[in-house]
Amino acid sequence: MNEKDKAILNRLMREHEGIFGASRVTMVALRAFIESLEELDCPAEQLRNQCMELTGAIKNTHPKVIPLIHLIEEFESEMEPYFGGNTQEVKEKAREILQAKHDRLQAKSGKIIERGLTCVDPDDTIVVHTVNMNVISILSLAHQVMNKDIKVILLQQNQAITSRIINQLRMSDVRHETVPEYALNHFIGRANKMFCAALSITADSQVVAPVGTANITSLCHFHKIPVYLFANTLKFAHGQAADQRIHRETITQATDADSYELTTYSHDKMDLELVDFLVTEDGIFPKEEIPGYIDALHSRKD
Repeated sequence: MNEKDKAILNRLMREHEGIFGASRVTMVALRAFIESLEELDCPAEQLRNQCMELTGAIKNTHPKVIPLIHLIEEFESEMEPYFGGNTQEVKEKAREILQAKHDRLQAKSGKIIERGLTCVDPDDTIVVHTVNMNVISILSLAHQVMNKDIKVILLQQNQAITSRIINQLRMSDVRHETVPEYALNHFIGRANKMFCAALSITADSQVVAPVGTANITSLCHFHKIPVYLFANTLKFAHGQAADQRIHRETITQATDADSYELTTYSHDKMDLELVDFLVTEDGIFPKEEIPGYIDALHSRKD
């Protein structure tokens, strides 16, 4: 894979993650990997190099999609004994392993939703800042299936994300009000919870999350609004926040009168200390239990 193709892959992964979240883009990437294997036409002895070239590019995306990287690293290890077989055998084994990874992540997402439903109480007013569809599913099911009368204060992000979330809330008949991120201070007195999600949680207790998350959680923390962070266990990174390759971009902004350079980042970093409840497929962990849970998580095989 040449540098141009790697840059395209980085951009596609970043844009899809920014709209659909890390778990959803991981499942899409695994399905795409399976489909690419079906189309791959090469001798058996070249299959390993072809697969490893793609997995290498996936592991070096900017930013890192940690759930996908964990699963791809497992795939590399599990596939190694099978690369000596004939082409069809290798392809079938690769598809089997990748599909199992996909299904495992899907099951984790289901458990997150199940846990999250217990975090919603009747008459809640919840600040929502996320691209994660599991969080939106929790809110929809809480109202539509469990008959919990809730209200959502939805913080506006880009048009694609905001429209998708609004459509889901409308279909579920969830009461909601959409406000700019910078205007939350006018509405925060009405809220009693905040829901957000992560791209990854690093070993130095930093959360890599959508742009704006750090400011919003800080404001909620200041006003003593409990912050709920939803993250399946595949999102816990072994590396530090500095290793996550958050994408930095500088673009020229031009007007009739002037021009200037504008620097942006693809994601925020925020301190895990701002989180009051961590929700994973394992359970709901209040602030005082989070460090111990994470230590135990890093020491186990999931």
